[in-house]
Amino acid sequence: MSKTALVTGASGGIGLEFAERLVKNGYQVTLVARGEGKLKEHVARLGAGHRYLAADLSKPEDTKRVADDLRATKYDVLVNNAGVGVYGLFDQSSLESIRSMMRLNIDSLVDLSHAYLSTAKSGDSLINVASTLALLAFPGASVYAASKAFVTAFSEGLWFENKGRNVYVGALLPGVTRTNFHEAAGGAAGGRPPDAISQNADAVIDVGMQMLADRSKPTVLTSFTNKAMVFFSTRLMPRKTMVSMMGGSSPAKPHPQLKS
Repeated sequence: MSKTALVTGASGGIGLEFAERLVKNGYQVTLVARGEGKLKEHVARLGAGHRYLAADLSKPEDTKRVADDLRATKYDVLVNNAGVGVYGLFDQSSLESIRSMMRLNIDSLVDLSHAYLSTAKSGDSLINVASTLALLAFPGASVYAASKAFVTAFSEGLWFENKGRNVYVGALLPGVTRTNFHEAAGGAAGGRPPDAISQNADAVIDVGMQMLADRSKPTVLTSFTNKAMVFFSTRLMPRKTMVSMMGGSSPAKPHPQLKS
């Protein structure tokens, strides 16, 4: 009997790559995302036995629908990948767009994690996709970085709570990945981070699949570059310096310094 997995944010990028890799490893997958048209295309391409749920996880009623499916279907793997970023100075950003991001990045992830773990059996796995920014800071996307810090700390706690019953929980922390995240967050097309520090989605999923195989670490960064950056920035650099450095690379520039 095939193992089953549900992947959120699966219309493209890391989520779709994760779903496709799971299929190659013998899983029947359920794809979750907002765009039903893309989901239909992906499921048709993946073949028989796979399905989709069109849902906007920034909306509580859609999150509940997916949570109900998790309880009823009892998947072997849940990948909580859905998330969004919003670039801009906090005080100048739309509060509703920020709240929508928090509902997606935090509230829905908590709800789906609870639905999954409440019926999980020995051998099941939950991967929550966070970000390397969870361990740093990112002025100009402050709430986004904070939301991923929540996902990371939350997942680490769940890892300890559930390891005794052989249910694995881990946080996957990608760095800059070649997806449409930058543009979707409001960044300029010419302002993408340099390729030298960027990964392809398939490289991120190589690490994610190894997480599922190893079932050991609560937190996994996806590249040596990310690990080195976090080590240098958090162990060898004063926090103030690190925040200033990250702010200097942000797409959103800070308020100008007041003239005396």
